[in-house]
Amino acid sequence: MIELLSCGAFSCPKDHGRENQDALLLPQQCDDGFIFAIADGVGSYAGAKEAAQAAVDYVATHKLKASSDPDAILSGAKDKISELSQFDSEKRKAATTLSYCVVHGELLNVIHVGDTRVYVKIDNKLKLLTKDHSQHQELLDDGLYTKRELEDLPGKNMLTAAISKVLPIKFQHISLPLSDLMDHDGVVSLFLMSDGAHHFWERRPRFSPNTLKNATNFSTNLFKRIQRAGPTDDHSLIAVNLKISLKNEESLNPFKLHKPLGN
Repeated sequence: MIELLSCGAFSCPKDHGRENQDALLLPQQCDDGFIFAIADGVGSYAGAKEAAQAAVDYVATHKLKASSDPDAILSGAKDKISELSQFDSEKRKAATTLSYCVVHGELLNVIHVGDTRVYVKIDNKLKLLTKDHSQHQELLDDGLYTKRELEDLPGKNMLTAAISKVLPIKFQHISLPLSDLMDHDGVVSLFLMSDGAHHFWERRPRFSPNTLKNATNFSTNLFKRIQRAGPTDDHSLIAVNLKISLKNEESLNPFKLHKPLGN
């Protein structure tokens, strides 16, 4: 059994004079669990807002196969985005990032395209599960620069994958046992952020233990941090606390909790 205990979310434009090109799918029931998603329209191309909304809408309407057939989900989202250019040729290059989570059975499945991010709370820290599809990440993976050196280089927001009519589909699929993610109360805490939100989290990746353990408090405090500093982009977050009751009682063995996750 999976129960939604708490959810905190926000999605705001960089400033009130422009449209918000992020889109959210707040937690919805899916089989015996939940699904939720975040998309960030690529702002350099016309149709960014519509592309992000089309992607999360497609996930919502096809949620029953979202974890079992991610290729079909992403292909369908791509087709919907391609349709945007049928009546407006300027939207031919409309594109979006997309990250969605499906928590059901005894697994977390994460499907990820672009530079939105998915984190899970382990002890009193957030563990990053996804890997950015970006120029900076490729340079880091190739060992050409350190993370510190990349901070001063251009190209941070240069994506190497997105959902678009003109790009091939490239995605990351992560599947993890919920027993590895639960805290000692049987709660899994997940956080989805667009780059306008995780930019501010990564600059100072810490809150008090009480804030980290409550999705609503986390959302409120990260939003305040962004507003105090001044947004650098559209910024969106979905934070959830899920109570997990696994069928296999052996999975509740406390020695199996907090098993180190791979990088």
